[in-house]
Amino acid sequence: MQAHRLFRSLVLHIALLSAIALSIPAAFAGQTYIGLRSGPSPAFPVVYEVTEYRELDVIYRRGSWLYVTDSRSNGWIHLDDLHLLRKFPRDELWKLTNEARPGKSRLGFAMTTHSAYALELIGPVFSQDMYVRYTYGPESDTAWSMIDAGIHRKLAEPTDSLVFNWSLGASMGQDSDGSEHWRLDDDDPVWVGTGAVEAVWKTERYFEIGFRGDLAVTLDEDMTTYTTAALIWRMRL
Repeated sequence: MQAHRLFRSLVLHIALLSAIALSIPAAFAGQTYIGLRSGPSPAFPVVYEVTEYRELDVIYRRGSWLYVTDSRSNGWIHLDDLHLLRKFPRDELWKLTNEARPGKSRLGFAMTTHSAYALELIGPVFSQDMYVRYTYGPESDTAWSMIDAGIHRKLAEPTDSLVFNWSLGASMGQDSDGSEHWRLDDDDPVWVGTGAVEAVWKTERYFEIGFRGDLAVTLDEDMTTYTTAALIWRMRL
């Protein structure tokens, strides 16, 4: 009888320990971990992880990145990840998000050395910065136009207010009646490959001004090359 009781007690203890062991992973299965990086960029490695219930204090900010601490460790977190922290004050989150505006999209206007004007829009498409631009040279009987689109990338950022960018795109050029800008034999448009390098100064929170050098090559038998310089103004949206 005593052996039976000991065996039953042992079985109950094993069952209880098994239930506890199974409940621990279940309790943490839905836990969200947020990585804190060593610098204000996705290129920096994650050096510390906190749970969604950890309280973090903001030390200072650089653009859309925040340097935070939980009194034990410090790291950088992107503004878009703050909503994952359940204990982060919602009013402070709203304030930081509002102060981070404008976003990554930019509306621009340019004047080029070919007596042309350009209107452009730059913004993220599937996490990649893309641009679309319409250029028009309204010189009476020599009027011409071009619409192009492509990728837009940051080349370097020496300071917080100065940025160098480059872009590559595919374009379509068109001459008006009598125009020989693209040197077309007929009225059909011509495909053009384009590339550009620019320097941009962020003069204010919402505005920037810069210079751009453009290279365009017609994708036909002649492969005519055009180089232009442009003065650009942009508004960050």
